Amino acid sequence: MKATLLLLFLIACSLCLGWSFFTHSKIAVAALESIEPSVLETISGGLPLPLFNEWIGLQTSFVDVDRYFVRDLVPGHGFRIHNYPGIEGLTMSEILELPGMPKNALGALITAFFDVRNFARSGDFAGTSYAIARLFHFASDLTMPLHVVNNSDGQLTAQAGLHVRIESILGNFFFRSEMFLRQGPRIFKDEEIPAVLFESIRKSMEQSKVFEAADMKRKSDTAYRFAALWRDVKEVFIEATSRAVYLCASLLMSALSL
Repeated sequence: MKATLLLLFLIACSLCLGWSFFTHSKIAVAALESIEPSVLETISGGLPLPLFNEWIGLQTSFVDVDRYFVRDLVPGHGFRIHNYPGIEGLTMSEILELPGMPKNALGALITAFFDVRNFARSGDFAGTSYAIARLFHFASDLTMPLHVVNNSDGQLTAQAGLHVRIESILGNFFFRSEMFLRQGPRIFKDEEIPAVLFESIRKSMEQSKVFEAADMKRKSDTAYRFAALWRDVKEVFIEATSRAVYLCASLLMSALSL
């Protein structure tokens, strides 16, 4: 009974945040598995790497759970680039100084990036681990197409519940880890990272149109068919989550490189 209630709670926590509870964990684990073991051993606190990877995966997912209990302390999980004209020419430090930035996913990502670097340098295992989890969570959120557009839940197109149908139903029940398109991470210079992130965000913004169109098509059917929805969005869903894996791994390696 307790296990059932926990499962229902975790699914509920994924109804409007991120890539769903389980998909966030899959992205985090895949990102860590794409990094050379010798790099991870410097931050794993002596834990066996498979255990360390799964632990970080769970922490990454639980950032969503945190938002249910300490909402005022946890940043939002989305970002709207049109609210910040001129942002694409700024450094990460300059971005953090913009009004309201600590309260959205981009600001949270950049804060976590610097936290990873600082905690790792000081040898703080617990601090580093939690910073990695937040870095991974918010980096993944920014690849989720519905987290970077105004029509995040179909509210502008009479598609209420779009977010749940795409993110939670498809993410929890159709997507599998073996679907990731594997790509080796790379180390970016700090000054390169904003451009990398904004390119990804703009790609996700375009992909949101695929989600909207596919959902609208299914809503016009006599019965809503999730299997058909998955066929329509599968390619975009896999590309976006695979890009999340690549960004998470690359950002972690970049944070640790200095």
